[in-house]
Amino acid sequence: NLLITNEGFGEPMLLFRNGHMTKEDTAGGEPRKINFFLTDEDQSRSLVGEQTVWNWPFPEAATVASELEIQGYSSIGMGTAPDLWNVILGVLVSLVPRSWWRNRDFSNGLAIFSKPMVALTDRFVGETHAMRIDMSGVGGRRVSAVQAHESFRRVVGQSCAEFTLSLMEDDKDGKPKISQRGVFTPEQLFRSERVRSPVLKRLLAVPGTLNYGFKEE
Repeated sequence: NLLITNEGFGEPMLLFRNGHMTKEDTAGGEPRKINFFLTDEDQSRSLVGEQTVWNWPFPEAATVASELEIQGYSSIGMGTAPDLWNVILGVLVSLVPRSWWRNRDFSNGLAIFSKPMVALTDRFVGETHAMRIDMSGVGGRRVSAVQAHESFRRVVGQSCAEFTLSLMEDDKDGKPKISQRGVFTPEQLFRSERVRSPVLKRLLAVPGTLNYGFKEE
């Protein structure tokens, strides 16, 4: 995971601007504060709370935006804890050329160097994982979703397993729920609500989930 994060700093961000896809070399930049909770009762309010995030080239900023045919803007990011790591990464990204991050030897060497320090801090801050999605419409309507899990590593494995199981499942009549063959994004494979609803329900209830919820304004 450290290697992948480092290499991502060298890749362009694929984002939507005014309804059109564009590339921006802003990975690791544009820090902002995000609340990873929706209500005071959410466990993630005390465990995660408000955290710094910065741009990172997850593909969903382009794939989801394209699937929804948005007319506005998309953004995506990640962060870590304690916040000191966010500060250090921000400084490194501002000083190190993008081409260096794309170099496997450099990114891997930095990952190996930092791994003991990350492992040490994880013993104190844990590995709680939280994700937030916000969507706004042209009329001002806004929908937010938050899910939090007690273990980043476990929830990644659990999610991969749930997606794999959904690909293998059959309908009540014995026919495969997903019949396409090829390479697809999750947005494409689960476009149908009939296919999407069961896997979403399971993903929101994997063991270790702290809280999840939706809020409309």
